Amino acid sequence: MSLNNDELILNIKRQAKRLSKKLSIPLGRAQESLSITVYDCESWGDLRSSVIAESFDNEYLLLAALHPKADILLFKLLDNNMSIIISRFKIKFNDQKLNKEITDIIISIFGIEPSDFKSKIK
Repeated sequence: MSLNNDELILNIKRQAKRLSKKLSIPLGRAQESLSITVYDCESWGDLRSSVIAESFDNEYLLLAALHPKADILLFKLLDNNMSIIISRFKIKFNDQKLNKEITDIIISIFGIEPSDFKSKIK
């Protein structure tokens, strides 16, 4: 399934909303945090600009297309980069107690159930 720029932007907006709900943080903080921790971008504006410009030299930007019915390649991309994303996540949220495993929170940002993720990356 191929997504156009508008759909990719909608996806990252949904991801930020899910992060906001999961961690009970304001949407603006979730947007900035998502940009930094998952996409390795400097800001929400940088993330949006990069997706719109299709500058996919940053492989993390491909995760903008990750959703429950995405190609297995995107699931594996997340899995291969999970430890780096977790490290950035821990740095960004060192002041907040996380009541769920960080890996499950990250997976759920993409609207994916952790059990589905595990079955697809096998």
